This record gives sequence, C-alpha cells and structure tokens, in this order.
Amino acid sequence: MWTSRLLLVATLVLGAVPSAIADAMPDGFVYLKDYVPDIRQDIRYAGRQNFMRKRLPGYAAKECVLTEAAAKALAKVQNAAVQDGFSLVVFDCYRPQTAVDAMVAWVGSGQETDSEYYPSVPRSQLIRQGYIGAKSSHARGSTVDVALELFEVADPRKQPSVCSRGDRGTADFGTPFDCFDPASRTDATVIGKQAQQLRRKLVDLMRLGNFRNYPGEWWHFTLQGEPYPDRSFSFAIEKR
Repeated sequence: MWTSRLLLVATLVLGAVPSAIADAMPDGFVYLKDYVPDIRQDIRYAGRQNFMRKRLPGYAAKECVLTEAAAKALAKVQNAAVQDGFSLVVFDCYRPQTAVDAMVAWVGSGQETDSEYYPSVPRSQLIRQGYIGAKSSHARGSTVDVALELFEVADPRKQPSVCSRGDRGTADFGTPFDCFDPASRTDATVIGKQAQQLRRKLVDLMRLGNFRNYPGEWWHFTLQGEPYPDRSFSFAIEKR
C-alpha cells in the first residue's frame, strides 16, 4: 500500500514538472527595458486602467516582454524617433493567451457601451467588429501597442475624443489607446489634421523597424517576419 502511495505521489510531482517548465519565459523572449530602457512603459493590462477595469490574467508585473527580434527592432525605431525629437511609449507587448481568453469571455458577458472605451459599439460586438481578437497577434510575442511621448504643452484647442479620456503624457493621436471606435482607424479623417500627421509619422517610424500597422488601430504594430507566426504563448509576465 505504502509503495503504491509513494508511486502515486512521485507520479503527481513528476507530472507537474513539464507544466512548470512550459509556464516559464521561453528562450527567445526578453524584457524590453534590458534592450531599450528609455522607452516608457505604461502597461495597461497589468492594472485597472483598461476597458475591463481590472488586472488581466498573466500580467503579474508591469513589464513589456517581447521576442528578442521585436525588441531589437523596436530599439531601431526608438533611435530614429529620438533623432526626430520624439520618444516611444508602449501600452502592451506580449499578451499571455490566458489574458486573451479572459477578454473573449468578458465580451460575451455584456451588452453595454462605455463612454471611455467603446462609446458606440456594444460590448457584445467588439470581437465581431474587429476590436478584440479571439486569436491575438500579441500572444505570439512580436506585436506592440505604441504611441509617441508628449514633450510640449497640449493644444487647448484640440477637439475632444470620441472616447471621453486621454493618455497621460502622450501626443494627441485623435483618440486614446484602446478606443474601440471607427475614429481609431489609422487612416480615419474625422480627427484633426495634426492627429492624422502624427499617425502617419508613427507608421513611418515603425516601418523603419519592419513593423506593420493593423489599419483598424493606429497604435497596433506587428513585426514582419516574426519568429513565431503560428504559435501563441501563455507564460505569465513576471517582475524582472
């Protein structure tokens, strides 16, 4: 009997090892601050300042994690941005699949709108209309949500955004990050001329690092030739 129990315990312990290994950050992933420490990180899903109003699963730390290839490419973009008098700020980088799954479940559990994040699109339609993906490129580790830092006083004459909030310390792109509305399309013309120019500038800068923009969101970019184009990851983002 005791031998059987010992074998059962050993089996359970050994069986847990592969899971623990699978949840560790894989080789090929890095912390962005180890490569480009001067990029400001404002990781929204690691706190409450996001459309779900809570920290999402897998975000144990406010850290930008990316594939090494994406981090090196973003360093090239930052160098070019600084030469042009700008600097980057990132809102989200690698996103664990557990967080993606939580977003999908959340979408299916409500019908309301939210003046700060989705003022005209019902929550239940956010996936259908392309604002939230059941399979997110973020889970592959080479996608980043990014804007440009604000280094001058904001123009008091700027028009209010369709989403009733702003992004602290960033330039005015016409809408804030994660504003789920047609005005957030990269080529939207309902925003001011200055915001349109900033969007084009961001696209041009990111193209220098071989990042491709998702046209539905001015802030969303994926590295072309990403190392894991067909694989999603679920490891948690831990404190460095």
